[in-house]
Amino acid sequence: MEELWPYVVPFPIDVEARKAVWSILSSRVGTAILKALRLEDKNYQKDLLEALPFSNKSVIYYLKKMVSAGLLVEGEDRVRVRRGRVIRVKWYVPTEFGKWLALFLREPNQISRGEARLAVEKLLKSYVSRVYKASSRLGLDFPSLMASSCREAVEEILASSPRHEPEIVVFGCPALDIYGRSPGFPFEGECTLVEEIASFPGGMGLNVAVALARLGLKVAFVGAVGSDWASAMVLEALVKDGVDVSAVQVCDGPLLRTLIIFDEGGKRRLLALRLRDVALSPRTLSDRALELLRRARAIYLGEVFTELASRVAEEARRAGKLLLYRPGSPYARLGLGRLRKPLSLSDIFILNERSWKLLKENSPGLSELGQLLGLGYGPKNIILTLGRKGCLLLGKGLKELYEVPEALLRAFRTVDETGAGDAFSAGLLKALLEGRGLREAIRYGQVVAALACSKMGTYPCFPRSGEVEEALELLLDR
Repeated sequence: MEELWPYVVPFPIDVEARKAVWSILSSRVGTAILKALRLEDKNYQKDLLEALPFSNKSVIYYLKKMVSAGLLVEGEDRVRVRRGRVIRVKWYVPTEFGKWLALFLREPNQISRGEARLAVEKLLKSYVSRVYKASSRLGLDFPSLMASSCREAVEEILASSPRHEPEIVVFGCPALDIYGRSPGFPFEGECTLVEEIASFPGGMGLNVAVALARLGLKVAFVGAVGSDWASAMVLEALVKDGVDVSAVQVCDGPLLRTLIIFDEGGKRRLLALRLRDVALSPRTLSDRALELLRRARAIYLGEVFTELASRVAEEARRAGKLLLYRPGSPYARLGLGRLRKPLSLSDIFILNERSWKLLKENSPGLSELGQLLGLGYGPKNIILTLGRKGCLLLGKGLKELYEVPEALLRAFRTVDETGAGDAFSAGLLKALLEGRGLREAIRYGQVVAALACSKMGTYPCFPRSGEVEEALELLLDR
């Protein structure tokens, strides 16, 4: 059996009630009434009698039977008619059980999105509460049962993933970004209340994958997720954006959480919450990931374990792919010794000022960025991002500063800088794959970053290619 009807009906325990339900479902009159019911409004008896092609006696008989079987609740309205006369008008409202039976008898295209959401939500709550009661009675571990059901959802989302002939494969660590607001950052020994503003899918690599997809590229994402609800939420978002997640690996632990806290002045702090057994990175390059890598035109190599990064870089070089390496601050702390292999095989190495500071501190003898080009580490080009000041491009015999155009800053006021580097990297890659030169690609990346930072929240704010082209035209007009 490949597929089940999504509205699974929980039948009553009482034998007589079940017999009554079966007799209703076995009757043309009973099924016709269920199909005709409005699920969220009162169903007046007189309207049902007029609409159904059966005798009044038959319809009323089955309406009473449905009430006794727990499918309907009945009531009366007092209605004033001519000359002040008051009459009673009988109505029926389906119970949750009655709604599920009514949905069961309808075709999917006859069910509105709102009806479906309410039915599934209430059905899920019903089952969860009953599973808890059964677990408590039988001495079972309820949290582990819930975790296993989340893993099933994660696996199902992965199975439903679109499968691309990708233009680019992104390697990174997905996360759940939790935005919070605080009156100020706490001092030592102080407890500060953080108010949650919103939660979005996040993580540097995931952000880059989504940004690329919204810019019109066919993208595959490779990373590791957990077996919790946050993993399911993040994967579902990727699939909705058209990202191929068929090579994502599932771990037993939770998804990484990132806390992004703003104070009253708009300053922010980022905290990565490393829970026990958290999913951070695939440990090996799976067959599916390798297949995607070999088909793609370019590889974005982000925050994954250095052993995996080395293998990916080797495969990318062997297959002649454009490789952009951007490991982020956690891996910059490891120093050049750990990053040597992927760095030496990269076409473009991107880091921000914080990552550069950490890399210097943890790499004896490293003091100048240009040393990376001459110490045998071998990236063809290095881009140091400088926030609103732009970025510095270094290559062999090349050192150029690309400031963010003032017109761009004026047109798109910065609201939230979270994800600026992700948006820039996606725009850069998009432009390079379109055949633009590196300098023009940098400008394109800056426009994508400015658009993304002009709204609060990272994931929802990555622009479409049309928005970027309009912004570029705006700059040319000025």
